[in-house]
Order: sequence, then C-alpha cells, then structure tokens
Amino acid sequence: MAEDFGRRVPYLLRRVNAALSQRLDEDLRAFGLTQSQLSALAILDVAHPGGLSGATLSARSGVTPQSMSTAISGLVERGLVERTPHPSHGRILECLITEAGTELLHAVQRTTREGDRYDGGLDSGQLDQLRELLVEMMRNLDLYLPSAESKQERSVPA
Repeated sequence: MAEDFGRRVPYLLRRVNAALSQRLDEDLRAFGLTQSQLSALAILDVAHPGGLSGATLSARSGVTPQSMSTAISGLVERGLVERTPHPSHGRILECLITEAGTELLHAVQRTTREGDRYDGGLDSGQLDQLRELLVEMMRNLDLYLPSAESKQERSVPA
C-alpha cells in the first residue's frame, strides 16, 4: 500500500518550514533584516569573539555563497558586522559581529520568542520532543548545529 503523500516527513517539514519562514520574514521586516542576515548574526554571535569567513557562514546557514555575500554586505553597511583580514590567510576576510549587531540580534530573539507565533500550538513538552528529534536529524544529516556550549567554551579564558 502506498504511503499517503500528505504524511511524508519531507512534505510535512517543508510545509511547516514555509509557514514559519513567512512569519519570521514578517517579524524581521521591523528590524530591516533578511533571514540570511539573521542567520549570519546568530552564527557570528556563537563564534564571538572569533570571526568566520563568508564561505563558512554560507555553509552553516545553508545558503549560497552569493546570498551570504549580499547579506554580509548589508550588515557591514549598517555597522552590525565588520570584516577584517584573516590573521594567517591574507586573502580571506573574517566577519565579526559588532556590539550593535549583538544588540540587534538579541532584540530580534526577544521578539521572536514572545507569544506563540512559532510554537505551532505545541506545549512545552511537545516542543522539547520535537527539538530533540530535529537535532538528531541534523546530526544524522551532517548539518551544522550551533550550541550554547560552544559560545561558553570560547568565552572561558585559556
């Protein structure tokens, strides 16, 4: 018997992603950001105080290098990110989040945590279960998975 198309995981994930993405776009308009820019700020915040290349940001965000280059340019113009030469690879420019970038990121995060626009009607236990399953899928698919520990580890003096 054929599987019901409407119950296939890729289809369900795509539909949920599209709905949540649309909501996020609406919320980001108030901050003048795109999702690629938000992703870059969030990844750079985790990497702080270190910097990352545009290529690394592109790979970790799951967007094309061209899209990330455009996103970074907009962030640099607004003073949210700065580019500096890589210490050992002169041709590579590292992106670093600025204090203004960190402040804007935290404001966006506060806004997107408020209310129930992103929980799909799930309770906290269901959200925890879903989060664990999605993290497991990301690991199994070898996708970049930022963690709070990575930022904490970097902030501890060596």
